[in-house]
Amino acid sequence: MEEHCPACECEQHSVGDGSPGIVQNGETLYRMFVDPVDVDSDGRLARAAFSKAYEDGLSILRERANDAEVEALAIDILSTKPGKPTKKVLAIFRFVCVSVRQEMIVYNNACVRAFCVYDQTVPRIFEQGLAPVPTHGIVLARRMYVPPVTARQFEHDCNVTLHRLIAAERIEVADFRDGLIHRLNERSAAGEFVRAA
Repeated sequence: MEEHCPACECEQHSVGDGSPGIVQNGETLYRMFVDPVDVDSDGRLARAAFSKAYEDGLSILRERANDAEVEALAIDILSTKPGKPTKKVLAIFRFVCVSVRQEMIVYNNACVRAFCVYDQTVPRIFEQGLAPVPTHGIVLARRMYVPPVTARQFEHDCNVTLHRLIAAERIEVADFRDGLIHRLNERSAAGEFVRAA
């Protein structure tokens, strides 16, 4: 990706199917984390919960999403395969896009952007026949490191940095969108979001 679209070039273009446009610096964004996927053995948000950023992208929700779009994305997050434990949205964090975009790292003796943030739509998981959620977005870590930094150290640094940037402002699940996510958690606990085998 860096070879073909260097320096977060994708941010300059709307790449999501049906997206309202590129993610602006001043946009408020949200990230939801779920139990049991994103928690450590003590039940706290795990640093590894941010690992998606350097694997295939950390999913985010844009504030401009309407309630139907929030619900659709949350249902996909909460959906499980048959026989697996139900999920619960454990935490919602709010952050401004530019706080992630302005994070810099040293690479080949130069300061470069550490993360890209852009609009991206993905296929629906629970209701596969429906269109993607247009207000979905992604945070992607640029794999910019050279020895003696190792892949393991890079991943650790990404986790620590994103934890600092994204987890600074936590929104109570019960208060978000007039309890929308809280009600979805209850439906999840009742087994409503188990996917067809």
